[in-house]
Amino acid sequence: MASLRATPNLLAMPPPLRSLLLTHHILFPTRTFATAKPPRPPRRASTPPLPGFDPEPLDPTEVYIPPLESTSYLPPPSNDPNGLPFPAPPPPASSLARATEIFTSKGGPKFLYSAGRFLELPVNTHTPEICLIGRSNVGKSTLINALSGLLGASARNSHGVVARKQGSAITSRKAGCTVTLNGYGFGSPPPEDADVLAEKLQENKAKREAIVKGATRQARREAQKEYMQREKPRRFALIMVDMPGYGLGSKKDWGMEIQKYLAKRQMLRGAVVLIDAEAGVKDQDRMVLGNLRDHDVRTMVVLTKGDKVVDYALVEQRKKDAAGTEGRKVAEERIHEVLVGVWKELRRVERRSLTWLEGGEKGWEREVWVTGAGDPRNGGLGVETARWAICRLAGLVEDKREIVVPGLDVVKKVKNKVTKVVEVKEPEIVSFDDIEAMIAREKARPKKRLHPSF
Repeated sequence: MASLRATPNLLAMPPPLRSLLLTHHILFPTRTFATAKPPRPPRRASTPPLPGFDPEPLDPTEVYIPPLESTSYLPPPSNDPNGLPFPAPPPPASSLARATEIFTSKGGPKFLYSAGRFLELPVNTHTPEICLIGRSNVGKSTLINALSGLLGASARNSHGVVARKQGSAITSRKAGCTVTLNGYGFGSPPPEDADVLAEKLQENKAKREAIVKGATRQARREAQKEYMQREKPRRFALIMVDMPGYGLGSKKDWGMEIQKYLAKRQMLRGAVVLIDAEAGVKDQDRMVLGNLRDHDVRTMVVLTKGDKVVDYALVEQRKKDAAGTEGRKVAEERIHEVLVGVWKELRRVERRSLTWLEGGEKGWEREVWVTGAGDPRNGGLGVETARWAICRLAGLVEDKREIVVPGLDVVKKVKNKVTKVVEVKEPEIVSFDDIEAMIAREKARPKKRLHPSF
């Protein structure tokens, strides 16, 4: 019997043409008139790896060898003749686990809002916020995805509505993809005290009763407006704010809104400045550090794309030597060069402030972190320690490390181990008159005009 797949088409046609279609259906039973689905295009092949470099170990049981000596570095002491950064001690395992739990619990991040203006941001008086700021295409959105647990290509290739539903940050190779202030929630909030929770419930009940039992229509409208604009209870342990990039593809209005955020946001606990490890410090980075200094925002610097620096060094060395044994050393030298430039720029910016100081509560962090969010190996280069550093900046974990600066002068025993440390010199005493003269010069200095794109 002939197939009836053409029946829907027969009923949809005008009556004068139905007989024609029925005749063809009877004479040519093997021919179907139903609309066939077009064949799916072949899936695009993934980007081939760099020549001479394996992005992932072939054997799952293979021991992971870190590409760098450390993922965080501290500036060298003043009496170090080489002037090279030295690796900072790793955070405790318990603190690392706590930071990882904050960023990866509750099924990943939760997209909260996208605000084009500062006035459109929701009220926040209880959840600490950390903002990510950096040049266009430096890897801000990719780092947010990597912090939440996405690995490799999943972190840097997050597009469309599916990514937004998952709470992931949308990424793009094109500069200027992020055009608004985007908020993401991480982790569960600490349990509230029973008395505080009962007080909030009683307050909300009173507001609802005021809406229903308002004496006049105007009073009910005002109560309704106040109730709708109320602050929602705390739902997350931390909020990360992804800022629009500055530089290529940026707009002047974005910079004005970012400055308002830095100056007026009550729960802002610090800013994470992302600097490209391949390009180093640029003029736009210097401008942003100056703005953070002027607003007394606590600042931490994170180098991104460190995995690309390592990969490029390995490829170049394997062209000369098949084993590529010197590749990691070349990568370390490049990272050290960028680190020294970062500390030099931070200290230059610090000279024009009396409050934004090195290691201060409202200053800049001496420790600089190296990350490679696109590296699929071992959860991404430096991503785990970056989680801990951001949680420490937000006040969610404590830093209980004993940092010993390697030096050349004194040898001291620390926990039954002989360690070289630097002899601390007495600070230079500055008179009160000199301090007053410094303040007067600072006030008399003309204000520097901001870059049009910030």
